[in-house]
Amino acid sequence: MSAVTATPTAQLARPLSPVRSLLTMTGLETRLLTREWAPMLFAFIFPPMMMLVLAGVFAADDGEEFLHLNGTDYYIATYLGVPMAAVALIGLPVALAGYRERGVLRRLSASGVSRLTVIGSQVLVTALLVVIGAALVLAVAAPVYGLPEVQNLGGVVGAFALGAAMMLVLGVALGLLVSTARSAQALGLLLFMPMWLLGGGGPPAGVMTGPMQTISDFLPLTPVTTAVRESWLVGGDVSGPLLQAAAWLVGGLVLVALLLWRCGRE
Repeated sequence: MSAVTATPTAQLARPLSPVRSLLTMTGLETRLLTREWAPMLFAFIFPPMMMLVLAGVFAADDGEEFLHLNGTDYYIATYLGVPMAAVALIGLPVALAGYRERGVLRRLSASGVSRLTVIGSQVLVTALLVVIGAALVLAVAAPVYGLPEVQNLGGVVGAFALGAAMMLVLGVALGLLVSTARSAQALGLLLFMPMWLLGGGGPPAGVMTGPMQTISDFLPLTPVTTAVRESWLVGGDVSGPLLQAAAWLVGGLVLVALLLWRCGRE
């Protein structure tokens, strides 16, 4: 994912096959990101910092509000899913909206690179950043608190992959919905903060008021953090949260298709 100040248009001078174009664009976006990494600092620093604070504050709690799980383990497992929302909702939309604002998508399309190729390259780079962000949470937690035993590794990986795909699709939709990078950044933060606070990264659902629990239940991050946490710490059935996340994914794909159709008419 590149910052909005960089454009790869000039580096794609001749038409390429779709796969070659995707790989080339992904490589270009990765190199651009290494030079324009400052906008991603929040997405990488905020989740592990908050995990450290909350896991320490609630270390002695294992009551009903934490589902009778250790408070430290509860937040370590939950925060594995937070970086995907931070990266996908704050970084990805800014890059896509910036490309639209400055006419990069239109110029790339004129040179034979489709919008889907550009979006695909942004998604691949952002997916890598999501994995790095999650690994950073674990790397920070391990020496301080230790990592809880994983009860269902396949469930954790599956829930993480589905949640990441869903968040990336929503990030693409946001980037296509707004017309400027500033708007994308503002809306991304506006969406991320309540989603983080009520979707697992803040107080547990057991201490929320009824209206707050209702809002939490409808946030796309909630089923992801729930499925990851339950798979990691309990190993039980998480089909309900996974179906909810899948519904968000399908809805996001439909929205992206409609927004791409709209962009094609502009």
